[in-house]
Amino acid sequence: MAKQPQTKPAGETLSAPSADIAALPARVAEMREAMLEAVRAHDIEALRPVIERNETMPLFARGADKPRTFADAIEFLKRRSFDGQGRETLALLGAALAQPYVKSTRGPSTTYVWPAMALVPAKNPREDDLLALYSCVRFANVGQEQPPVERLGIGADGTWHYFWSG
Repeated sequence: MAKQPQTKPAGETLSAPSADIAALPARVAEMREAMLEAVRAHDIEALRPVIERNETMPLFARGADKPRTFADAIEFLKRRSFDGQGRETLALLGAALAQPYVKSTRGPSTTYVWPAMALVPAKNPREDDLLALYSCVRFANVGQEQPPVERLGIGADGTWHYFWSG
């Protein structure tokens, strides 16, 4: 069974997992829907205008390999995708957004995080929980004992903050 670390930064509070999309702030729901439209288009290029909605680029990786400009983002997501075309990236994004989310609050900052299981793992996961978890794991990481779950965060103002594993 894949387990995720249950550590959280000091001062962070997490809501209970929720699948209630109607409870999301309007801008968060709009960003989520724009991401899902790109997923439904089956073309990684459809994600470009969603990424460019932000004043700053969402984080897709840590370290020297991360894209530094909006222009680099799609090529990075293609390279990171197992198929080299971005299909895996779109599938992971869609799988994450299909799961419940949690509301993460640190001081005045609120972020909605998908999938909830990345931050709040199931205590006694059922087979459905495990299938949902593995749908959010990159193919390259499946063989790991504790594969990292891809997760994304959208700020309460609708800003896409990140999409990465960890």
